[in-house]
Amino acid sequence: MWRFGRPSGAEVLRWRCQGSPRDVCCNLHTRALKKTFNTSLRSDGICGGVNHHHLSFPAKTTSSYRYTWRELRTSMCYSISGFNPRFFCTYEPITDPIEIHKQKLTLWFSHLPQEERQFGGYFSPETMHVQPLILEHHPDEDRGLSPFKEKTSISTRPSLTVEQLFDGNNNGNKARGLNVLLYGAVGTGKSTVVRKLVLDWCAGSVFSQFKLVLPFSCEDISPLSKPTSLRDLVGRKYMHLRKTPYLSGDFDKAKDVLFIFNGMEKMKLDFRIGSTELCSDPNEALSSGAVVVNLLRKYLLPEASILVTTRLSAVDRVPKKYINRFVQICGFNDPDRQRAYFTSRLLQQNEGKPGKAAETLIEMFYLNLQRESQLATACFLPSYCWLTCATLHLLHFTDTKSPIRTLTGIYTSFMRLNFGGEVITVDGNVSSQEQQNSLMLYVVRTVGKLAFDGVTNKRTSFSADELEQWVGGKTKTDEELQQLAVFRTDVLDFFLVPRDYHGTDPESGGTRYVFAVPAMQEYLAALYVVLGENKSVLEKLTKEVSEALGQASEDITSLLGILSKIIPFRIFAIFNLLKLFPKLFERVNSLSKGRIANTMAAEMFRSEDSFNEDVLDQVEQSLLGVHGPQPQEEIYTRAFELYPIFMGGLLHYGNRRLLDQLGCSIKSQTVSQITHALRKHLIKESQKKQPPEELMDLLVLLYEFQNPRLTAEVLQSIKTINLSTVRMTPHKCFVLSIVLSCTSSSFHLNELNLSSCHITPELLQMLWPAFRHTSNLKLCDNYLTDTGISHLLEALSGNHSLQRLNLMHTGIGDQSAQLLAESLGQHKMLQELNVAYNNIGDSAALTLVDACREHPSIHTVHLYLNQLTDVGKQSLYVRGGPRVKEGRRVKVLASVTEGSDISEDWHPILSVIGKNSLSWDRGRVREQLLVFLKDLEWGRKQHQSFWKKMHFRRVESVVRQMLRLLEKSSDTGTGTGIK
Repeated sequence: MWRFGRPSGAEVLRWRCQGSPRDVCCNLHTRALKKTFNTSLRSDGICGGVNHHHLSFPAKTTSSYRYTWRELRTSMCYSISGFNPRFFCTYEPITDPIEIHKQKLTLWFSHLPQEERQFGGYFSPETMHVQPLILEHHPDEDRGLSPFKEKTSISTRPSLTVEQLFDGNNNGNKARGLNVLLYGAVGTGKSTVVRKLVLDWCAGSVFSQFKLVLPFSCEDISPLSKPTSLRDLVGRKYMHLRKTPYLSGDFDKAKDVLFIFNGMEKMKLDFRIGSTELCSDPNEALSSGAVVVNLLRKYLLPEASILVTTRLSAVDRVPKKYINRFVQICGFNDPDRQRAYFTSRLLQQNEGKPGKAAETLIEMFYLNLQRESQLATACFLPSYCWLTCATLHLLHFTDTKSPIRTLTGIYTSFMRLNFGGEVITVDGNVSSQEQQNSLMLYVVRTVGKLAFDGVTNKRTSFSADELEQWVGGKTKTDEELQQLAVFRTDVLDFFLVPRDYHGTDPESGGTRYVFAVPAMQEYLAALYVVLGENKSVLEKLTKEVSEALGQASEDITSLLGILSKIIPFRIFAIFNLLKLFPKLFERVNSLSKGRIANTMAAEMFRSEDSFNEDVLDQVEQSLLGVHGPQPQEEIYTRAFELYPIFMGGLLHYGNRRLLDQLGCSIKSQTVSQITHALRKHLIKESQKKQPPEELMDLLVLLYEFQNPRLTAEVLQSIKTINLSTVRMTPHKCFVLSIVLSCTSSSFHLNELNLSSCHITPELLQMLWPAFRHTSNLKLCDNYLTDTGISHLLEALSGNHSLQRLNLMHTGIGDQSAQLLAESLGQHKMLQELNVAYNNIGDSAALTLVDACREHPSIHTVHLYLNQLTDVGKQSLYVRGGPRVKEGRRVKVLASVTEGSDISEDWHPILSVIGKNSLSWDRGRVREQLLVFLKDLEWGRKQHQSFWKKMHFRRVESVVRQMLRLLEKSSDTGTGTGIK
């Protein structure tokens, strides 16, 4: 999956800026060295010195400190390269070419792609590697055991470890080295195994029989046009090995050498004698393909051993007689390997300290894998394990320190890691028009077209005939048919797998195919549309004619300039029409981009999807499963709500840059046209009242789009953000904060409703930017506690327009009430404060009401369903009376009665309790209702007026009815019983 030994130019520049190779090597392995020698160094304080100097050592210091650090740094490199570690050793540099080679390989192969570094930075090849299943399997027995086939066909074969690949038992001729061919499908982990193999050899843990390991990427050496010898080929990549005696061909020194050629499918190899001459001289210049062929023939350095990795389609490029052992890599064939992979990654959070949330996540995921679900089938491939892990990391481990990461970006990175820079080839031959033969573009035009058809017709499974129609296409040339055969063998099974019906499809009687990961269908369909592959007949015709006329436009213009002097002007009318045709094409093309925007808006705001869960919850359920009661019959139709979000995310510059590396170019003009048309639709739809889940989806779309200007313009039309009952996760809170941070300082929300959103004190810290733009903030039915209120008040310190704050049923107590009383002065415009149904006692409640009386604008305080005594309620009623000087009254809602009278706000109080009685703690609600009933009966007895008594009886009847409903619901077991 990973390409190795070839960092990008930006990465090389970054390394050079960081220091010399030895410095970088030391930086990469200081942590591992400290872990190994921490015990012995603790008493002398060196370990702490390493931390201090490594992070903040000054650029200019005394020579003694400089030499001390140089000694320590040199010793680190020695220990990694295999020498005995001596912490106070000489200044002599390493001169052994083999040790230098090990250091450089360790540096190169320890380097992780950007896609890995963005997920916390705690991963390393040692901690995250899980050995995939490796089987000795001859391709003549079967054209390859697909990783998606039944486990029974795989488990009957004995598995191999990497150390067993070059066992001497398989070599009849001891004088010759072994040739091992490791093959497997896309995403099974071939490159990852090679990378771990090289790092383990550098550490001395495997292949001790080889003194020199030389890894090559066939993608790197295949384009070499100038003939070169084997020694020059090695010296070109490894300058320190130019004079190594192991490649001289003298005696049998080559028996200690292992060549590794990764990705043979990207190289043209011709074993015919007439095409590739025999050569035994390592100094003779040949083409790179000829050098590899002669090595495999055992004509060049026959004592050397060779490991070749390739995809299934290229297995036959090497004649069977030249291979001593065929080995197939089959990925993760059981849930235990998959669980080990996810455990090694998801538990390495918080600087490597396992968290309880991560452990719970692993358990839920493992339960879903055990259900033999479609996800378990997909995770046979380590590549899909990476995709799943990256998605879970995004959904559950996003924090305020995290970089901006999007779901679209993860899927685009997934494509780059598996198909980056590849072109579709036949026998290693690459066409000159590489852009047209981009493998990723070929995927979009075939599998993407199939995905688009499925999304359009709301289908997730496809028959074999449909695959032939969309992927096979019409009659093709011989070259196209060969390309199609390679694509079917190597790539098609990577995306589409047989659906598990435990037999054939009950409807059609044949096998049906689905995408290995459901979201992949929506991603490829979105990519198919955004790339403009879904063209109408008019668009295709106008494009072809416009291109033809565009090529001749300059010649036509020059010719007209000459002829205009001798030919009447009217004759040029036809030529002028031809010159106008490209403008017609631009108009048709602009309408096409508008149609893409219309599709995005239509799919985004489908009325039938209004009652679905938000799209991020749908993604999570596809990975962790649905826990609780399951539907008796499976529902095969599902909403494609990720489809328009992926379309928006693909227009972001970062994703377009990655797609351009894949040969899929999206022009800036196209993005501008789509964005211009989309802006109108989003503003129009955002002005309508959307369900909370649909509004969350809109925020996710704006976040994935990563266009601050568009986001700000759309939010200007939104006056209320109601996300009540949406289960807020770290990533959703991050999305809301990032989206709202795109607005100007003058932006203002009438209401931000986050009631019943499962918000915790930790999540409150991520929502700070969201609290600065609203005048009405609702956080009721979230377990915030006193800690959360402290975070909230700190975040609200910058909000000077807050008018209403609802903290009902948030688990706060006396400490929070005291904090609220102290901070009221910062919010001069606050009018109403709701802290009902909490754990506030008499003293704290009185302090809070007194602070409200001193406030210039607060007129209502909700305190009912708190831990208040009768004396406390009476005192609150008295404190809420009009002030002598100002005559302003603070209305205190603590009970349905006020002394011996009925409160004028009894109806709002009982209405709120009745609305939430089935979701709140029923025992506590029943207890409070009985207290209300007791107060009403006592108050009724204090009055002689018939109408007063009737009014009391009316309120009593409402309370009694609520009590009956509570008892009835308790008998039937309905409600959630949230405390």
